[in-house]
Amino acid sequence: MPRLYAIAAALLALSATQARAAASPFTGEWAAMGLSPVVVAAPDAHHQVQVTLPDELHTYAPHEVTLAPHGKAELQSPGHDPLVTFQLVSANSATLTIKGTKPGQTVNLPLSRND
Repeated sequence: MPRLYAIAAALLALSATQARAAASPFTGEWAAMGLSPVVVAAPDAHHQVQVTLPDELHTYAPHEVTLAPHGKAELQSPGHDPLVTFQLVSANSATLTIKGTKPGQTVNLPLSRND
């Protein structure tokens, strides 16, 4: 029985490492000139990622947005009002896009790593 526990612990550690590795290109703080940073958290057990948007964008989208993987270099909200997309351009740059159904509810914001 102890061997079974050791195998289970090793599998859990491996899956946690893989989840962190999958999120590492996205995870962290991302800056845009004149705005507070966009904060991208590590994925949860369901591979969903919490993104905290700056106060300046609250008229376009909620403060906390849940995004899911959509291809290798993109995260996207499961809902479509507003549709929030976080797309990597390179290891140190990304684009945050918000598209809502209301007139003028569109944001295309270039971001860079805030390290």
